[in-house]
Amino acid sequence: MADGSDVLVLEWLAPLVRMAGVPGRILGFERGAAGWLAALRELRRRAYREGVLLTPAFSAAWLFRWGAVRRLRGTDTDGRGMLLSERIRPEALRPHHRVDQYRLLLGQDVGRGGAVHSIAAPTEAIARWRTRVVGTAPLVGLFPGANAPARRWPLERFCAVARTLAESGAMVVVMGGPAERSLTRAVSSAAPRALDVGGRTDLVDLAALLSLCEVVVTNDTGPMHLAGAVGTPTVTVWGPSDPREVGQRGALDVRVTGPELPCKPCYRNHCPRRGRGTRLDRAHEECMRLIEVPSVVEAVESLLALPGAR
Repeated sequence: MADGSDVLVLEWLAPLVRMAGVPGRILGFERGAAGWLAALRELRRRAYREGVLLTPAFSAAWLFRWGAVRRLRGTDTDGRGMLLSERIRPEALRPHHRVDQYRLLLGQDVGRGGAVHSIAAPTEAIARWRTRVVGTAPLVGLFPGANAPARRWPLERFCAVARTLAESGAMVVVMGGPAERSLTRAVSSAAPRALDVGGRTDLVDLAALLSLCEVVVTNDTGPMHLAGAVGTPTVTVWGPSDPREVGQRGALDVRVTGPELPCKPCYRNHCPRRGRGTRLDRAHEECMRLIEVPSVVEAVESLLALPGAR
């Protein structure tokens, strides 16, 4: 992002920025050498005076520096301090929610509990999905995947939630990316009449489908934030990570967590614990395995019972 207006983002994320209505030009680029070279040429052509790095990676600073952006502001992380004109200590941002961390990097005021950008999916995408999923039964979305294995609630428990909700009369739709098709297939197979759309939605379709759900059950993952941004209440399952830092802030959210453990919060993608656990026989992924199915089902039912829910 430069001059407070333009946004440089991976091409597959560009529709998300457009749906958020972010002002300024959106400069999408592809992964790989060809994409990076194209991004470098575009940065140099536009001759930006200043850039703000919202990601903590060295590669982002390298791209902006070689793109001839004159001044760079970002966190002093990943060994990139020498490339920055203004270094922000990560410790200065850590007490804040991730949304407010981005605002501070951009030099914006941090409001009291400020919400994220609201996102509006295109009306034609909503209409297309409405014909497939909207009926008399409440629509509950499940997202059993997560990029980090340590943040995935056990698959068999998502299956149990899907089965229980379907048997109680809800229509269940199971969502996930192309690499999560085995997960979505397993969960949808466990529930009568569940719809499996794993790997069949781009960001626009996913935003439209999430906006039609009464409730979405999800791990700590990107679709959790997307659901909140389109205004859909969520039931979020929290094991190692800290919802005070990365919880969704766009809509009503019921957080389901296990007991406190001495290893929480944890920022690792893979649980390193071995041997006997604090409360269970096995320590590995104990924080996720201590979260029980009834707690999640009760949280969904509490949201469906609110006024205005179908």
